[in-house]
This record gives sequence, C-alpha cells and structure tokens, in this order.
Amino acid sequence: MSNNIFIIPIRIASPKLRIFCFPFAGGSSTTYMPWLKHFSDEIELVFVQPPGRGSRMGETPHDNMSDLIDELMLQSSYITSTRYILFGHSLGSRVAYELTCQLKSARLPLPEHFIASGSRAPHLPCDKNQIYDLPQDEFIKELEKLNGTPTEILKNLELMNLLTPLLRADFKIADNYRANRNLMPFPISILHGKNDFGIELKQAAAWDELSEQKSELIQLSGDHFFINQNLPDVLEYVSLVANTIIDSENISISNSKTDYKYTSTAI
Repeated sequence: MSNNIFIIPIRIASPKLRIFCFPFAGGSSTTYMPWLKHFSDEIELVFVQPPGRGSRMGETPHDNMSDLIDELMLQSSYITSTRYILFGHSLGSRVAYELTCQLKSARLPLPEHFIASGSRAPHLPCDKNQIYDLPQDEFIKELEKLNGTPTEILKNLELMNLLTPLLRADFKIADNYRANRNLMPFPISILHGKNDFGIELKQAAAWDELSEQKSELIQLSGDHFFINQNLPDVLEYVSLVANTIIDSENISISNSKTDYKYTSTAI
C-alpha cells in the first residue's frame, strides 16, 4: 500500500484487527500518538491524515465531504482487507460514517464496530451558526470558545495565518455536511463528554438511529475534548471493544434495541 492519507506508526505483519482513527476539525494524527503503547501487537493503529496538516501541511485541504471521501475510497481495498474498527472524534466521527455509507454502497466489508466520539449524529441538522467564513478576528474568537486550540497558538498571528486555511476548510465540512439516514449492521458506541455543552445528550444519542443493533452511550468526564482530558477511560473502552472482537467471532452489545440505556460513568 502506498498513499498519503494513512499514517501507520507501528506496522503489524498480520494484524487480527485494525483501528482507523479519524481526527477532529483542525486535528491531525498527533491526537492518537499516545494510543500506541496501549494495544497489543495483534492490533494495528492507522491514523487518518487528510491534506493540510502534519506531514501533508503543504497540500490544499479538502473543504467538502465528497472530495475527502473520494480520497479515502481510493484505499478501500486496504481499509477492508482485515477486520477493522472505525473511531472518530467530532467531525472525524461524521467523516468515518460517510465512509461506511460509501463502502456499503460499493458492497465492501463494513467495520466490526463503530465508535462515535464527541459528535452529534450526522443525519441531524447542524444547529450552530456557521463559523468557517467569518472574518479572521471573529473566527479566532469562535475557535477560542471551542477550547480545542491552545491560547498560545490562537495569539500567534503568523501561526494562525498558516493554520487558518485548514481550519476554515474543516469547519466548512462540519458546518455543511449532513448525512442521509442509512441503517448499518454494525454496533455503534457513542462517547460523550459530561461537560460538552456544545452537543446535547440527545444529539449524541441519535447515533443509535443509524444502527440495526443496540447502541451504547458512555458519558465520560471532560468537555468536548475529553478525548485528550480523559485519555485513560477512552483507551480502556476502545481496548475493551477491540479485544472482544479478537476474542470472539462476533461482537454484539445486543441484537435488540429494546434495552437501550445510558451509561453515566466510564467503563
């Protein structure tokens, strides 16, 4: 396999499972680097690296979902060559879901499990004002409210001029993309920050409407970026899902949706 969109820091000769990790808006593979030491040598971590960030900083970022998914689908044979999980945080969850829609349409193997972290369900309308096309000073103020970009970066004019094209492109996708409701055969786990006031619990829970199986919602301490603030609990849950898949032929939280319940504490 030769491509630019995947970073595989530790290659496994014959992995039993791959975990594809999708970044949040403005994020990169660095979010997932601390994950490397937490999984066995049966699991290969693959970090999705769209253009405009990290090793692809010099490339023009995608500003629409279709182009981003088209680039991912060029690697569809690799994505589906081994049993796999998709994990995405915030916008990354919605990118991962649209990828499954295209894989399903192409009748290619779908993930064993899908973990949607810090995101409203993709078929729901965006209830926030668009920010990607705001004047620069207003755009930076909105980024500051999201609490995902360090203050020292936001106040660095030269660095922000470098990062702004990527941030605007990612937020354009986030602001404009809305998925068609497409029921999937795999279970969906939903991770939600207890103090994520930008995403209502019911908006996160609506991911359940996209799976034929029962979903599980896990609330973790932290705000929208609990993926960084509460890394141990995130990793514990992802490891549990991954190891269950490896240890059994079929992972299923439940084949019935009648017992759907919220989990108020981390697993």
